[in-house]
Amino acid sequence: MWVGQEQKRADSCDVVVVGAGLVGAAVAARLVREGFDTAVLEARRVAGGATGRSAGTVFTGLAGHYNWAISTYGRQNAQEAWALTVEGRERLVEAAERLEVPVEHTGSLALAVEDTEADALEKSAALLQEDGFDVQFGPSDPLDRGFRAALRYPDDVTVDAAALTQALLTTSGVAVHGGTEVYSLEPEKNGVRVWAQGRTVLCSAVVLAINGYAPLLNSYFVDKVAPTRGLIFASEPLGGVVLEQPCCADYGYEYCRQLPDRRLLLGGWRRPHPRPFPLREERGTQETELDDVVQDGLLRFASCHFPEVEMHSSSRWSGIMGFTPDGLPLVGQLPDLPQVYFAVGFGGRGLAWAFVAAGRLVKLMLQGTDPGILAVERLARFSFSPPRR
Repeated sequence: MWVGQEQKRADSCDVVVVGAGLVGAAVAARLVREGFDTAVLEARRVAGGATGRSAGTVFTGLAGHYNWAISTYGRQNAQEAWALTVEGRERLVEAAERLEVPVEHTGSLALAVEDTEADALEKSAALLQEDGFDVQFGPSDPLDRGFRAALRYPDDVTVDAAALTQALLTTSGVAVHGGTEVYSLEPEKNGVRVWAQGRTVLCSAVVLAINGYAPLLNSYFVDKVAPTRGLIFASEPLGGVVLEQPCCADYGYEYCRQLPDRRLLLGGWRRPHPRPFPLREERGTQETELDDVVQDGLLRFASCHFPEVEMHSSSRWSGIMGFTPDGLPLVGQLPDLPQVYFAVGFGGRGLAWAFVAAGRLVKLMLQGTDPGILAVERLARFSFSPPRR
């Protein structure tokens, strides 16, 4: 069992989960149910990363539209990817209802900002309907805000992702240690030594649920997970309701949602150039530059489609997401340290993927079950092109 709180003491448990976001919480809760003594180490606080900085919308599918996914992955794989996010949403709703965390069944809109994207949405709608997904396409703007077309996913939901994460951890009784950044992992006889801030931990297995931060901890991820800066602006409360359901637009690069207190959330990201995660001494400058790029894009988007929002008076926060070369999450084991498992690279859609990825990871750990479409080995045979903008 987990023992002691003294600095530099060697503690022990069966499994250490690194990262207290929704994926880490789902994995830890599942392992506890299986009877494993599990501890969570978190560099900051519960849901202090991408989970807590999300807009709380569980979107079906990937950021690129379905016609692009078919051309990229093939129809069978695209259909499976979309179906897995539907399964993930359903599992999330089941967990939230069981834990009494409110879920809003709002549906969502994918909005086109140009004629080319409107055409992509129309083609995607036809393909999705053929493949059994419940969507509706409209060739006009239901918001009357300058969009070219809309694709509605009626079953998408919104949730307080941080509250759900905390509820999962609390009800499972897992030990969570905030402010405990993990620096390195070393093989030990029959296990792993985890070097973390203020302590070391000896355990049989480690799970990395650190999304875009994976390249910082292990160089294996440098060419597999691209850390991507995202920004969210929160306006002052508006005079009325401007959005009845959350939206994403511009091939998924922008998204928005109005909160119950009538504040409008506007978020965005940009796909990074392929390069390693910046070194610690370089990180501040590169993050500032990317912040400016994302902020400029969001300001243009807001001025075009939500001109009543005073962006200069908005609150702002940012976070790191992780994108894989092919846009799908990664589940697997480190080749040189197979007692270390991971679920990373959720591409801004982690709420829909969390419970599916957690389930496949635990099955890999306990039964050796292949993670299927999420297996890291697929990258060796995959050529990827991001959606055109």
